[in-house]
Amino acid sequence: MTDKNPAGSHIVAIAHQTVWAAVGEVVGALDVEGAARLKVRSGEHLAVVLTTAFLGSPPISTDLDGGTDLVFDLSETPPQWAPAMIGRGDARFADFEVKSLPGQVRLFDAAIERALARGEEPGEPTIMTRIVSVNDVVHAGRGMLDKAAEQLHRKSSPERARNIFLIAHMLDYMSVEFLDVVIAHHLEPLTDLPEDVDAVWMLFAPVHLVVWSVAEQRWTTLFYTAAAPGQELPGAEDEVDFLIAVDDEFRRQIGDDLPSPYAFKLTTSRPDDDGGNVAP
Repeated sequence: MTDKNPAGSHIVAIAHQTVWAAVGEVVGALDVEGAARLKVRSGEHLAVVLTTAFLGSPPISTDLDGGTDLVFDLSETPPQWAPAMIGRGDARFADFEVKSLPGQVRLFDAAIERALARGEEPGEPTIMTRIVSVNDVVHAGRGMLDKAAEQLHRKSSPERARNIFLIAHMLDYMSVEFLDVVIAHHLEPLTDLPEDVDAVWMLFAPVHLVVWSVAEQRWTTLFYTAAAPGQELPGAEDEVDFLIAVDDEFRRQIGDDLPSPYAFKLTTSRPDDDGGNVAP
């Protein structure tokens, strides 16, 4: 059973400016060419920016030679946060495997772009999704989790913290809890992880980020939009979530002008309209 009361749940919070600055830190550390190799359509760039923001420094390497997707030096990670965020407090380095949950959004997005490139109207301009729970999303990601765990087993080593970062797109996995400020208390424990895994990060893009720690045996909310009272976050002027603005800024810095599956916003309709819309 999960606790439906958020009282007693744990949060690690950082200012939104830290995430915004992490975009430039990642591009600077990997250079534009290296940053452009990140799989933007899979959300890998968002995983890199968020882990950089919470761990305190950009990755020291990415998967260019058969290694793990991301490697972090943890010397800048606040030690009091390490057990909750990377599953242990005794590691100098953390290895990450990043996986996106399968879904229809990227296929839908690509089909529209192909039609527009041919000068045609998209054949199917709407997309349907089903409301699920956050635990349904975690269960749907089990195959990707197991695949990432197998890769960590092959590529990483026991002295390193071995982490998995899963990404679920809201329009593929619209959870009933997505309007909640925190969701960790809704999630069931991940008590059956392979022994090679120390922590599982889960991004419910673009709204929530949580992490399951083996050391702490609990979910923690990673809150990345802390702001002063009355302060407006990037993206607010366009009525989009902050992480969508981060996606746009990252692509601007690497010169990527292709459409992004994360560049969307939800709008509501009047009762006499056809229903809710997804605005690209």
